[in-house]
Amino acid sequence: MSLRRPIQAVRDESPDLEARIIAAIGSAGPRNVAQISRMTGAHQETIRYKIKKRFGRLGFKFHAEVDVDKIGLRLHWATLDFAKSHYEMAPQILRALNQVGYLTYFAKVVPQGNYVAQYSLPENTADQYKEFLSDLTDKGVLDGFTLDETMVSRHKVMDPRFFNFRSGRWEVEWEKVAEQPSKPLPLDKKPHTEDFDYYDLLVIKELQKDSLQHLTGIAKKLKVHQKTLEYHYRTHVQKWKLVPSYRIRWTQDTTKRLIHSTATTRLVFHGLSKSEFTEIQAAVSKIPFLWLEDLLKDGTYIAMLYVPVTDLINVSSYISSSVRGLAPKMEISFVKPADSTSFTIPYNMYQNGQWKFDLRRMEAALRKESIVPLKK
Repeated sequence: MSLRRPIQAVRDESPDLEARIIAAIGSAGPRNVAQISRMTGAHQETIRYKIKKRFGRLGFKFHAEVDVDKIGLRLHWATLDFAKSHYEMAPQILRALNQVGYLTYFAKVVPQGNYVAQYSLPENTADQYKEFLSDLTDKGVLDGFTLDETMVSRHKVMDPRFFNFRSGRWEVEWEKVAEQPSKPLPLDKKPHTEDFDYYDLLVIKELQKDSLQHLTGIAKKLKVHQKTLEYHYRTHVQKWKLVPSYRIRWTQDTTKRLIHSTATTRLVFHGLSKSEFTEIQAAVSKIPFLWLEDLLKDGTYIAMLYVPVTDLINVSSYISSSVRGLAPKMEISFVKPADSTSFTIPYNMYQNGQWKFDLRRMEAALRKESIVPLKK
């Protein structure tokens, strides 16, 4: 049955209704229509129409944000400098490590030309992983690498205040951006693991793929009884806030019009003092295109932005005015879309009630792919 036009006609809507719905989805999730209705005052039919039809046409996608600490994993960022002999094989190597080595994201960054990767490693395994990467270096696969644990990570919920929902494009007034309040990172958060299980991981990874999925459809896809998934979703995923929020991403078709072309931009700040970090983070947190902020244990601050090409100069000007005197500590790069991939949590590595971490399995996977002649 086709979805009927919502009760509230567009001409009768509050000008900021869609922005308020987007903001509500960030905390409630796209399936919780009743709560979004209470938060925004909009009719439930209107909300359903916006989520199922309207926002999709505008290029919005919704994905679950996972608190990986609560499932016993710790985020790490790596920079990987592949040797010339293995440079073309880098994506193949990294995809293999996703299957057996807890890699959840990788991207080639330009103009530097190296790869960055994010790992969700089981607690207390970072030193072993460094040994594995060192072995790849000794065997000529890598020229060098870094691997550092993330102290705090935050995916920023989209700020819709500068997005024109009628035209479907960003219209940022940069003089107002600087006047916005900053959003400090919660540096006092301590890792905490809940008593999760494999069914919880199955639900989470499906919500990461597409948060518009209903549990009924997920149960059918996974061939798990619906009541089983509903119980785990309600008593574990929701109660323990394993999914504390939802990522809202504007990913419009970049092939049709210039205004929809985007550049995934990566800012890295090294060697900042406490006061310098506070200053830079406050400025970056105000940027409407900000997706991700990470502070590593060594003090490195990383920010990922999804910037429309038409705003690259404005973003660059804003950043340069915010980091005066600190430019030598900043590195800027751009992700090459064709050489980047995001993955879900490594649910397949959870076996018999624990995370399976096996360096020999990782080595065997690379041997099987004829990627690296590692010793048996």
